[in-house]
Amino acid sequence: MSTRRAKQFIYGMFYLVLWAVCIAIVYFAVRFVAPPTPPAPPCTEATCAPTGTAPLATSTVWTFVTAPHHYTFLAQVANTDPDYAATYLGYAIDLYDASGTVIQSIPESSFVYQGQTKYLVVPNVTISSAFVRAGLSLTRAYWQASSTLGTLPDFSVENTATQGTSSTVSVSGQLTNANIATTRYVFVDAIFLGTNGAPIGVSQTEINNVTPGQTVDFSVMYPQTGSIDPAASTVLVYGLK
Repeated sequence: MSTRRAKQFIYGMFYLVLWAVCIAIVYFAVRFVAPPTPPAPPCTEATCAPTGTAPLATSTVWTFVTAPHHYTFLAQVANTDPDYAATYLGYAIDLYDASGTVIQSIPESSFVYQGQTKYLVVPNVTISSAFVRAGLSLTRAYWQASSTLGTLPDFSVENTATQGTSSTVSVSGQLTNANIATTRYVFVDAIFLGTNGAPIGVSQTEINNVTPGQTVDFSVMYPQTGSIDPAASTVLVYGLK
């Protein structure tokens, strides 16, 4: 073998060894780097302190006729736990016949913060079966610690006005997000009272993604019954961050 070919052979072997070393370094660097730590799972019914729906208390259910075979339901739920919120609250409006048998259940969902008492509104449901009363049952709750969820969202409500026509009554106004974070879901409930001060109707509207300090208009409408006291409507605002 000539000196020139010998040098070419040596240089070629050198580069092959160099490439092999580089490939080995890359392989082992990738092979033995620890994988990223997956994010912690969200706090759920199974991993948070409260289990089931034990910290929750419910009220009776008010039933309002909004049209033939159309009903609206109003109830209250109270979360007696000061440290955990139910960011998902599954519940049902159960309809009973005269014998006390449930003939229909209307599944719904909401949320309730730690230590909060709030209304649940199920508006304008079509029901063809005859029933004698309605009840509230809680089906499932997903819990989150208040230390991670934060405090109960705060809103200011201003410039409310109630107006009525021959067919509808409505409450309008403005709400302002007084929190430092965007509120993803905001529900405005208007409870309409009769001349005796008892609830005679309720309706709800939803506003999404209200940013900190933002002021938005709202309007909540309900069928006119003729016995609603226009000066006695109550506006309640609930939000979930």
